[in-house]
Parts: sequence; C-alpha cells; structure tokens
Amino acid sequence: MPKVISYTPPWLSRPSPGASLFASTTRKDPASLKNPKDAKYDGPSRSLARRGNEVFTVVDNQIRWSNLTRLKDEWQQHERSKDAQKASADGQVPYRTLVVPVYEQIRQIIPSPNGAFLAIVADHTVFIAVLPDSSHLSSAESSPIRVKTYQLGPTTHVIPESPVVSALWHPLGAYSNLGGCLVTVTEDAAVRVWELDRNNHWSFDRPTLAVDLRKLVDGTSSDQDFAPSGFGRNRGFSADYIDMEVASARFGGVGSEKEDAWAAMTLWIAMKPGDLYALCPLLPSKWRAPSAAIPSLSAAIIPKMSALEEDPLDYDDQLTACRQQYEWLAEIDNQEPLQIIPGSETEPESEILARPANPSAIPRLQGPFRVDMGDEVDDLDLCDILVVAAKADTEALMLGEDDELALDSGDDKVSATVIYLSSRSGRVYICLELEGVEGQWLPKAKKNVFQTPISEGSDLLLVEALNTVSKQRQSAETWPVFSPDAHSRYSCFVTTSHSVVFISLASWIQRLEAELQSDDTAGSGFRLQILCEGNAATLEPIIQVDDGSAAGTQSFHLPAALVYHDYDLGYLLLTSHASNSSAAVLEKPDFFPSFSLQSDAEPSGSPTIPPHRPPYQVPSVLYSDSPLEFFVDNQVPHRYRSSLKEPVLLSPATLDLVAAAHRILSAHTNALERAASDLFRRCERLQGELREQLGQISDVADRIKGVSSEIGADGERKEGSRSSAVLDKRLQAAKYKQTQLVQRYEALRNKVLKSGGRPLSEKEESWIAEVETLSESFDKERKEGDNQRISERLEDVKQIADALLSEAKSAAARIPATQEPNTPASPTSAQPRVPQRLQRAKIADAMKMVERESAVIESITTRLARLNAIV
Repeated sequence: MPKVISYTPPWLSRPSPGASLFASTTRKDPASLKNPKDAKYDGPSRSLARRGNEVFTVVDNQIRWSNLTRLKDEWQQHERSKDAQKASADGQVPYRTLVVPVYEQIRQIIPSPNGAFLAIVADHTVFIAVLPDSSHLSSAESSPIRVKTYQLGPTTHVIPESPVVSALWHPLGAYSNLGGCLVTVTEDAAVRVWELDRNNHWSFDRPTLAVDLRKLVDGTSSDQDFAPSGFGRNRGFSADYIDMEVASARFGGVGSEKEDAWAAMTLWIAMKPGDLYALCPLLPSKWRAPSAAIPSLSAAIIPKMSALEEDPLDYDDQLTACRQQYEWLAEIDNQEPLQIIPGSETEPESEILARPANPSAIPRLQGPFRVDMGDEVDDLDLCDILVVAAKADTEALMLGEDDELALDSGDDKVSATVIYLSSRSGRVYICLELEGVEGQWLPKAKKNVFQTPISEGSDLLLVEALNTVSKQRQSAETWPVFSPDAHSRYSCFVTTSHSVVFISLASWIQRLEAELQSDDTAGSGFRLQILCEGNAATLEPIIQVDDGSAAGTQSFHLPAALVYHDYDLGYLLLTSHASNSSAAVLEKPDFFPSFSLQSDAEPSGSPTIPPHRPPYQVPSVLYSDSPLEFFVDNQVPHRYRSSLKEPVLLSPATLDLVAAAHRILSAHTNALERAASDLFRRCERLQGELREQLGQISDVADRIKGVSSEIGADGERKEGSRSSAVLDKRLQAAKYKQTQLVQRYEALRNKVLKSGGRPLSEKEESWIAEVETLSESFDKERKEGDNQRISERLEDVKQIADALLSEAKSAAARIPATQEPNTPASPTSAQPRVPQRLQRAKIADAMKMVERESAVIESITTRLARLNAIV
C-alpha cells in the first residue's frame, strides 16, 4: 500500500509557471450553464495522457503538451538562483498547444504504444494525430503547432451514429512512424479494426475488420455476414439492443512473453447491464508475434488434442474446437515471417506474421460471463473494465526440464485472469476467471441442416466488492475509470468524480497462487473458500477534491489519473480539475534504487511525515478575469456599447442591460463568496487544530517536567521521589506480554506453513529416497569393512557416465542430419514445427544434466576418498 509523501508538488502549484499547464485562458461567462452536449455525455473522461515523462492534457478543448521533467528542473533552477520573478516576467509558456480540427468536445486522448500517434475521441468522431518528436516540441518556440490529423472513418464515426466508448491500440499490432492498429468499440456493440498506414489514405476511411456483436451473438456459421449496418439504415428493434449496450472494452494482455499467449488476442467487452463477452483471437491482418507465443500455443494445443482424440465421443465439442485451433496454428507455423523485429533491452525479438484465413478472421463471441451476485438480480450498470492476464505456463512449454525458466514468470503472477469492474454507484467488483479464454470460431455452413446459436454462459468468481464513493458523493454523472499501477500488475487506481483511490490485490494473489499450484488437493477447496471470504483487496484514498475548489457551482468529473514511475519524477499520481493540477507523490516501491531525491523544501536528515490532507488550492475564480469584460465584448449589442459611456437614461433597453449585467455579476460574486467562505472555514479549522496541538504539546511538556524533576544531574533518582518499583513492574509486564505475543505469532505461523505448505514433488521425493538408500549402503559397507566393493561400484558409475556423455554428444551431432521431411519439426509438415532455438535449448539442457551428473559423481568420489582415509 503506497503512502502519500506529499501532495501537489510546488513546481505544479501556483505561482510556478508549471501551474499554467492546466489553467484555462479563455474568458467564460460564469452565469452560463453547461453546454447541453456536456450534460448529455455519459462516458469515460480520459483527457490526460502520457508518453514517457511527457503529458498531454485537454484544456478549453485544446490539446496541450509539456515535459514534466523539464518543468521540475526549470523550477529547481529558478529556486536555486532566486530568479523566479524574472522567469515569470519573461512570459514564457511552459507548454505547447497542438492545433487539431476537432470541434466536438474531446473526451479521450490515447497515445499509441510507440508514441507516434494520438487517438482523439470526441462524442461521435475519432481523429488520429501524428505527434511530433519530443525534441521538436521541446524547442524554445512557444507558438501553437498544427499537427497532421486524419479523421478515422468519416462515413463510419459520424454525429448521428452511436458514440464511441473505447478506442484501444492493439497490443499485437505492427507499429512504426507510418502506421499502427487501432480498435474502436461503439455503444451499439460494433467492433472495428483499423490498420493505419500514412501512405494509404484508404486505411483511415475503411476498417479492415468490422463485427456487429449483436449479430455475432446469434450467429451459427462463419459464412454469415456480421458486418455492422451502414449509415442511415433502419436496424429495427431487438432485445439485444438493451442487454448489449457497451460500457467499455479492454484487451486481456499487453503482448508480453510472461503472460498467457491468448491474452493479448482477447478483447473483453463489458455491457452496461453487467454481462461480459470475449472475442478471441481478434487480430489484424499483420500482427506481431512474441518469440514465446507460438511455442507456448503449440505446447498447449497439441497435447490437449491428443488427449481428446483418445475418447472423441465424450468430448465432441471440445475436440472440434481444438481441431480448429490446431488448423489455425498450423497455418501460422507454415508461413514465413513477413518481418523480424530485433530485440532491445526491454523487449525480446518478435516476428510480424499474417493473420490466418482459416477457420475465419472473425472469432466466435464467447460468453456471456456474469458476476455471481447471489440474491441480487439488479443490473450492475457497469462503467469500465480492467483485465490482468494470467501468467504463461512455462512448465508446460519446457516439459518440466528447466526449473529455472519456470520461475521467470515471477512470484507475483497468478495462473488465472483477474477482472476489475466498476459501476455507476462507485462500487468496484474484483472477479476471477479460472478456466481461461482460448480461441474459438463458428463452424462452416452445412446444407439442409438447421442450427441454433449456442451461447454458453459462465459465472465469474466474485472475490470482493468495494465502495470507492461515499453515499454523499454518489451522483448520476459518476463514471469510475481504472488506471493501471506501474508497480504491481494486481494494483490499480480508480478515478471517480471527486477522488482517486488505490486498490491492491498483491498480498492476496501470492497466497492464492500457492493454493492453485499445490499438488496436494486435500482441503484445497476449504482453503480457497477461506481465502475468498476474507479481505482480499486493500483500498486507500489517495486524492480527495472538494466542491469548493471548483469554479462556480458546476459539477465536474476528474479525468483518469496518470501514474509516473521514474527516477526524475519519482512515484507520481497526476490528475486535474478546475484549471488546477491535483497530484500526489507516493512512497517509492522497494525495487527502486537505495538513493532518493531530496526535495528542496526538506532537509536531508529530517524524517518525512505524511500529510493529513491535501494542501489548499486557490479556486480559479479568485484569479480569473472579470466577467463584465466578457459581458461587454460578447453580449452587449454594438448599438448599445456607446451608451455605456454616456449618462444613464431610464429606458426599457437600459433596464434589460442592467438586468443582464446583474445576472453576470451576481453569479461571479456568488462564486467569490463561496471561495472566500471556504477559505474562512479552513482558517477557523486550522486555528482549532493549532489550539488542540498546543494543548497536547503542553501536556507532554508537563509530563516531561514531572519525570525530569525526579532525576538528578547524575542520572540517579532523587531521594523522596516516587519509587521506581512501580515503573519496573510495568516495564516487566510489558516485556512479558511482548514475549507472549511473539510466541503466539510464531506458533500460528508454523501451523499455517504446515497446513497450507506446498508438498514435495515426485522428483524431490525420489531424490530423498535415493540419498537415504545410498547413505544406508555406505554405513553398512563401512561397518563390514568391504572397501573393495565400494571402489568397484565407483568404477562402474564412471564408465556409465562416460558412456552417457558420448551418447549425448553423438545424438547432438546426428539431429540435423537425420531429420526427415515429414517429421513434425519439418517446415513442410502439417504439424507445427519446433523452432531451432528451442531445439538448441533442449540440447543445452541435456548437456547441463550430464554435467550435473558428472559433478555428483566427482563429489561422491571425493567423499569415498575421505571415507577410505578415515578407515
């Protein structure tokens, strides 16, 4: 659980120049109501985005860019040189404005994984902006930059159509400075895959793959037309239109080698009533395959199909699905890579492959997955979804031959999919999907055969439900969104309308994985039930925003928080509201370097005391421009402006002008009164807290004086003072109680380890039995004095070891030459081939095993020599 070290840093607060990054520069009418489009908007707010240490924000429907590291460094330099006033007088703007032709209200901005593009999502339209390089944006110029922008699907995403709820960059897309892959999901359950190419403008006009989930859920054959209906067509009415209203979508993985190979191909779609669906595999025509993805799929599909073929009658449906997976994998394995992407320090080597044409490019819609709420049957009214992929099964990939590779997936990962769901009421549901989602397709059409759609629903295991919003804060405009944590995969931040809270499953996940991987199933059901009944997740409020800090009385919603995890910035959580930044500097995780950055305001030797509340943020109404200037420039007709400088004449026009000005001024003064009253209440509360603190300090001082008055200058107790027997008795009682608590803790700890500990594997049990047998034989023969028999056995073991070593070397030399064209490893075989690097790894593992046996024999020889010397 991260602790808050400090709130909004000074380089993002007024009067530093960095505070102007989120400040509005447009003069607005404080008496005017919100835009009707804003009032009708019902969706996520993601107006903040990051690219490394850079930040993109939407202010006054304009996109601003800045580098947080640069802002912090410049502020520190100004503080050291005491030249902050001069810097502010220069009038340099610490941000650049990106000019984009978007006239609707911008709701979401999503940078591409390589940082070359920025997806801009409005209410109904989507734009793709080509982002300039960081060095170009960091120049001394402060003028706005007009970036190259493409409208995505001008005839697809239009104003009368269904709004876009999610825009996701595909984790397995092929990205470069010229193109990428974006997936858009609309509220009417239409999923579109856009493979963007700047050299081909048609790629921005039409998607390469479009699926209507409301048609796909009732589909019976892969030959049907599942494309969404065209613009302006009458779609009729169906019950699915209500049950399949999309709230949010999220991919199940990030394309890492350490996660399940199907996860990054799976698109999870959350419907507002509470159902979840999955599309697997959803791939573009050209996709990036991690180096371990194809071998991992081969190691999972081929043994499964072999086991199902032994009894095909009982598992007919599963065998059909497995054969489809095998056919899909065989087509991938028989093709040559279109491109090989070299590895780097952070990412291994990967290949660009073509999407298989068989069984179909459109997968079957799996689901619905429902949250088991018990007796509650009401709709959940979901808002957002976050999926954490299950870890890769490296033991099945390496067939248990390399225990070290089995530990590469990490101890903080679990072999189950974790799903976070948020609802309009502010509740967060944490669920587990234990069976796993694999690739499935609809069958081919058969003539004269009537088929009914098969929709197999399943329940998710509900781990815990948490309330992130108090009853006083619950409103119809709350739309909680998730922000993944940079420290742990099973931790996240939830941004609500007025707060940001932290949720973590890290400690519970480790205990869960120990039970899931345990070979001893006796009592595992009871232990899993106890684990799920306890408190699995921890919740901690990080940022709280008061209504008094907002401009006027208009409601607002915090944008999704950004998480920075860097040496320069530390562990920073950032969001914004009402022209102000709202941030929190969190305690650095354990894996950070031992050195730490000291703040300029804190001495290096002073302890860090966590703050009790965020610092006071000056409301924007106190430093905003006068509304009368806005009134005169925009609302007073030109024919009446000359009369403002003349004596006041009693007339109906003058009365209307005065009444309109009074409405403007009264709203502004009301906002000023609210801001001033909030400041007054804070000052009164601060005075009361100071009095309380002074009283506590006075009591402590009196107690210290009472204790020190009984002790002389030599450190001995004065004569006539209270006896020390009472104090010694209390000290002994406290020590005894502490000892008892430690003993109870150790007893409970040992009991838990014995009951829930992992049993020995078969390899470990056989090794122990072999060591005991060898030890007994040595002891017996030493007592009998038969040293000659031991030496003969040693010679036999050496001969066997030499023979095994020679056979292994000869087998390694014969493998490339004895390979037949129809073997499974052949490229022309119908079965998936085994990569050359995997074969070399197998041979290297065998050599290591032989070397280990040789080392064991040498150690036994040394021990026997010592025994002979002793005898």
